[in-house]
Amino acid sequence: MELIDLSIQDRGFAPHSIAISLRTAGCCFGMLHRPDSRIIAGIGLLLVQPDDVGGFSIEADATYLQPGDTAIDLLDWLDDRIIEQAAIISWDRWWPVARRLGALADPERHADLLAAAGDTAGRWRELPTADTWYLRQARALPVPCICDAGVQVADCHSTVPLSLLPDADIAVPQLKQEAIAGWLAWARQFSDFDLDPIATQAVRALEEWRATMPISDNG
Repeated sequence: MELIDLSIQDRGFAPHSIAISLRTAGCCFGMLHRPDSRIIAGIGLLLVQPDDVGGFSIEADATYLQPGDTAIDLLDWLDDRIIEQAAIISWDRWWPVARRLGALADPERHADLLAAAGDTAGRWRELPTADTWYLRQARALPVPCICDAGVQVADCHSTVPLSLLPDADIAVPQLKQEAIAGWLAWARQFSDFDLDPIATQAVRALEEWRATMPISDNG
């Protein structure tokens, strides 16, 4: 991830936007060169878009691995929510989110996600470290590789018992909060000092929504 990306501000504020957060856990040190070296256990999402009365509609959601699920199931969920033309905001400490999701996505199942992930100079705003240094993600301890002895790294699959991953009841609200935090880190670049009145209105709408809709498993 870049330390500074001046194009983030140059692209301006987008009233219709989606912020994404990931929960990943390291699982195999032999796979560090692969995008699935860290299991994607959950995805958080914040959707902000103009409503019909001059304000903003705001929704937070998240999904988490369930018994029998793989990362593909999580990407299916996300692809259904990637709305065409909406700006996408993400931040991550391990890998750039667009790069990781783009590498794991199935071209036949996740066309919308792949199109967005391939547009990091346009729709997708991957916030640089300079914009997110103060943000913190919930910790996920590494889990052991459970491949059989003698399996080659190229044949290893990123998998782990769910019991070794962070608890979903805790992780789901955390993922929503992290998506909100990433969106605010981006939007406040335009709302501070009223540089962009629309951005200022959107940030205020989010703060009002958050005050009345506390994040929970059902929030």
